Amino acid sequence: MKGSGSEMIIPVFQVDAFTDEPFRGNPAAVCLVDKFPDEVTMKRIAMEMNLSETAFVVPSKEPEGKGCAAFSIRWFTPSVEVPLCGHATLAASWVIFNERASSFPRITFESASGKLAAALGEDGITLDFPLNGTEPAEIPDGLLDAIGISSVEDTRFSKSAEMLLLRMTDEAAVRGLQPDFKAMLGIDRGGLGFQGVIITSRSSDFDFLSRYFGPWEGIEEDPVTGSAHTVLAPYWSRITGRSRFRAFQASKRGGELTVAITGDRVKITGRATTVLRGELLL
Repeated sequence: MKGSGSEMIIPVFQVDAFTDEPFRGNPAAVCLVDKFPDEVTMKRIAMEMNLSETAFVVPSKEPEGKGCAAFSIRWFTPSVEVPLCGHATLAASWVIFNERASSFPRITFESASGKLAAALGEDGITLDFPLNGTEPAEIPDGLLDAIGISSVEDTRFSKSAEMLLLRMTDEAAVRGLQPDFKAMLGIDRGGLGFQGVIITSRSSDFDFLSRYFGPWEGIEEDPVTGSAHTVLAPYWSRITGRSRFRAFQASKRGGELTVAITGDRVKITGRATTVLRGELLL
């Protein structure tokens, strides 16, 4: 973050995460700053970028240790700050590893969700996130109709992730959903207070697939949601008894993830590609 006089210049990158092809996966903006701008400015930048998430990344003054770089990170949708974002963390890690040619093979991020980690490997970048469990929940009145679902097999709520999970039997039905987002915003969520809805099912080509709708946080459909997989991985592990999965998020752009549970952590591996480099002039 540099500039002369009152002008502030912020390096910014747009990265497609959970893909190695441009214009697929989930795009995120990454802003490299010496210190976090004030919250109003970060919200305005996220609104200007108009992507599902914009990450702000600040180098830590305290070294993490040998072979590891340390940063702090915050994430904003065009509407709100969120406590965790997987694809924007993958995008930020990609920028540090590739655009800034970091000599460290591992990164730690201090965040609102605690300490996160990213490691560079042959299969891409592996994120180390906290696991988010679920509990049985009742479906708010009108929600299924708003999403376009006739029935579900299971309903769960993750308080820590602020997400409602709905499991369906039919993969094709999940892929074909066309929610009424205006109707979703009118739903009384009661005491659950979820910010997004995960729809999931088994898949013929993957271990499971999902879609994510979050109109309450300014995201109608998120193309690939890393944080949702911190909920999906333990959920499907409970059903299948497995701890490692190949997952697909069936948005229009689509994205593939490898997800593994290790203790109380979820490791999410994906690739990324830079599609834009520039400067924000403030």
